[in-house]
Amino acid sequence: MTMPRKTGQFCMKYHQALVLAIKDQVEKVKSRIASEWVSEWKEELGGKVVDEAEFRERFQDFLSNELSFADRSDVTLEGNKLEIAVEGCAICPGNDLLREAGEQTLCPIIPTGLFAISRVLGRKVSLEGVEKSGQVGTCNITYSLGEKKG
Repeated sequence: MTMPRKTGQFCMKYHQALVLAIKDQVEKVKSRIASEWVSEWKEELGGKVVDEAEFRERFQDFLSNELSFADRSDVTLEGNKLEIAVEGCAICPGNDLLREAGEQTLCPIIPTGLFAISRVLGRKVSLEGVEKSGQVGTCNITYSLGEKKG
């Protein structure tokens, strides 16, 4: 299968139109997208991955190769912090159009991390923050991991 030459432009406009079309349900849809992705991934894995090094490696592979939403999506897991470093995100240009128009944005990657850590690694988790460098498509998403879920 070959992709059209102007795929990036199409994705940007499609994302913008989708968010505008679901304007009153953006938060719900964002979580549902992430939930679907993680449920499918967990099923492919055959269940939970409790070893943190293995989880980090498999989660990075999932983001980089299955979702392929960015040129780079590196996952680090040190202590009780997990970080996703993103460069060249395909979602951000559409969000930038929305932001310029004063509309809300939709990034399903943030809840994807939350669901993956909770459902696949089996740890309690909270979003610590999203740091943007100012360059569209580049950010660091940081999560705080709590105790293992019982």
